[in-house]
Amino acid sequence: MICSLRTNASVMMAALLVAMSVSTNTRTTAAYAIQQDSDKVSDANIAAIVSVAGGLDIAYGKIAMSKSKDRQIREFAERMVTDHSAVQNAAVELLTRIGVKPEENETSRGLAANGVKVKEQLNKLKGKEFDKYYIDNEVAYHELVVNATENLLIPGAQNAELKSTLVSVLPLFQKHLEHARQVQASYGRKGGMDNHKMGMKH
Repeated sequence: MICSLRTNASVMMAALLVAMSVSTNTRTTAAYAIQQDSDKVSDANIAAIVSVAGGLDIAYGKIAMSKSKDRQIREFAERMVTDHSAVQNAAVELLTRIGVKPEENETSRGLAANGVKVKEQLNKLKGKEFDKYYIDNEVAYHELVVNATENLLIPGAQNAELKSTLVSVLPLFQKHLEHARQVQASYGRKGGMDNHKMGMKH
């Protein structure tokens, strides 16, 4: 998947975004943290988000691959595991090369706590209920990813390569969002995550 240094960097930035997956109860909190950080996020904060992001969507995908019987869910989950496994290695490489060390902020802390809740819920659910929750969470994640990339990460990045990479990776996550929505459509729009407000304030 990675065929050049620039592609490596682009794929790396997916790691920064993986952590944006949000559960039913914490999306508003995560969105609020992102909004609060929008004026002060630094490359070091971005590095912290990368560190938190590392295994979240891989973990979600592996759970889905082991529990779901639905072909679409399994295929989507496998794609996420494959993409984000490559992301992790590239993330470490780029951040090391540009000399950025992680520095926690509200976003990174909130995302870490949220990841625990999502995994707990995924491990608890079964059957169609599991499938619905998983794909709803993936749609919510990619919606927040696209929003955060445009409104927090790109404006906040100071390193030129980091900023350029964020710009170049945005279309990838828009495609992921489209794919997730296509899978979600087969389950309908109601259920799983609809009991909670999921909108992100702009």
